[in-house]
Amino acid sequence: MFGFETEYAITGIQGGECMDRGLLVDLLMQVARKHFPHLPDARTSGMFLTNGSRLYIDQGCHPELCTPECTNPWDAVRYIKAGEQIMNEIVSRMNSEAGAGSEIFCFLCNVDYIRQVTWGCHESFLNCCDPLELPRQIIPHLVSRTIYTGAGGFNPFSAGIQFTLSPRSAHIDQVISSGSTNSRPLFHTKDEPLSGSGYHRLHIICGESLCSEWAEWLKVGATALVVAMIEAGLKPGSGFELKAPLAALRVIAADTRCQSRVRLEDGSEANALQIQHHYLSLAESHLGDPFMPLWAEQVCARWKQTLDLLSESRERARKMLDWPMKQALYAYYAGSRGMEWETLGRWNHVVGRLKTALDRTRRRCPLCPDSILGPNSPILEEVAQLTPYVRESGLRWDELEMFLQLRRELLEIDTRFGQLGEKGVFHALDAAGFLEHHMDGVDNIEHAVANPPAAGRAKVRGEFVRRAAGIGNRYHCDWSAAFDMVNKLCLDLSNPFATEERWVPMREVGRASAGSNETVPPNPTPFQRDLFTP
Repeated sequence: MFGFETEYAITGIQGGECMDRGLLVDLLMQVARKHFPHLPDARTSGMFLTNGSRLYIDQGCHPELCTPECTNPWDAVRYIKAGEQIMNEIVSRMNSEAGAGSEIFCFLCNVDYIRQVTWGCHESFLNCCDPLELPRQIIPHLVSRTIYTGAGGFNPFSAGIQFTLSPRSAHIDQVISSGSTNSRPLFHTKDEPLSGSGYHRLHIICGESLCSEWAEWLKVGATALVVAMIEAGLKPGSGFELKAPLAALRVIAADTRCQSRVRLEDGSEANALQIQHHYLSLAESHLGDPFMPLWAEQVCARWKQTLDLLSESRERARKMLDWPMKQALYAYYAGSRGMEWETLGRWNHVVGRLKTALDRTRRRCPLCPDSILGPNSPILEEVAQLTPYVRESGLRWDELEMFLQLRRELLEIDTRFGQLGEKGVFHALDAAGFLEHHMDGVDNIEHAVANPPAAGRAKVRGEFVRRAAGIGNRYHCDWSAAFDMVNKLCLDLSNPFATEERWVPMREVGRASAGSNETVPPNPTPFQRDLFTP
């Protein structure tokens, strides 16, 4: 069982000025409450919807939509896409209500190139693994899977145009940590099961939001099989433990050929394809075992097909996976603007040295030709030292502005790639028939917008929300429970695989059934004090 939390970027323009972000997300929630049947979230000002999902405003003032719990990769992608449709409908209604002179945008993206912040798509996998065993076994997978789970884009900390398989990877600065905002780890130690005892929750925050159904499906399916193997007592990471996981992530994310080798703990080396083939081979050898899900064979087949595409058929990969799509599009665009993709590395070297020299001066001087090439430049010495390299590399100083302008345009295109609605670049490419990313079986998304999955407690939760929505403030909802504040009863959903409603006295369930081991929320409402205070 697994679920996904997609963090969205939202912005608006009114009268030529950016709208206040706090007011914007307040409007978003007002519109959502008005147009979608729901129950109030027991812990925040968010809401649970009739499809079993949760919508709320997360730290950082961005909307987040969590899918219901799913039991197969098709449902996982179906409900991620349903979430995008819900968000797009909310934003469309916001634009209608905002009036003339206003425009609101919502983006499925992973980095803000201006503010240098990041969003992502968090993954949660229910498991019974030993939490101490998980990091060593799954970190090599999380690092190497970037070759098909990378969203593609640009290094947000580079002054140049440095394409990367995973722009979010530049923000991953810890190997193992409990942090998720000021620091971001490869392996997040948060283990909040949101269910009864006996279960753990693997919470992965190093991943990215994707547009491709194929890539999203494989990200879910392959990682679920790795977790299943660890839970069964296998050690899938054995022999492929990384000596320096963060350094390995940087190397793999920078290599569009997927051939760069990274150092393993035993002193040997392997590339991302080899590491992924190792995990795949182990999964294939256990396909008949009872711990494997019924869909494991299909995942292994698509897993192998994808690795083969990345090593042999890159043209097809450009139609199926996010980062190859973007690389092909951006290289074409650069060429159309008079700058060949192959020259960008040389310009990156030049611009990187110029930026470093400017930073050393500690002067507020913009990185633009007029400021750094003119007679009053604070870094004339650095320009003089770079001039022979510029000449020998076939570059010209009078092309610097073209390069910097291209950078601005590409960063905007990358942001608009995942824009929700018809104005999004991905949507336009898909509608024009340029892509082949759709996954057979990921369908009926309109139904998923309003209805929960067919299995597990998400079905019970969603059906109850539909029945109880709109009845004043009587009912509240959480992941593992719903609460009747009039009769002081609790719908106990602490069993993730619950198939029917089970109502018990609220005090009998207590804090554990609230679905969290967290402390009482700050500034609790009377409802929260009654529910969470022992």
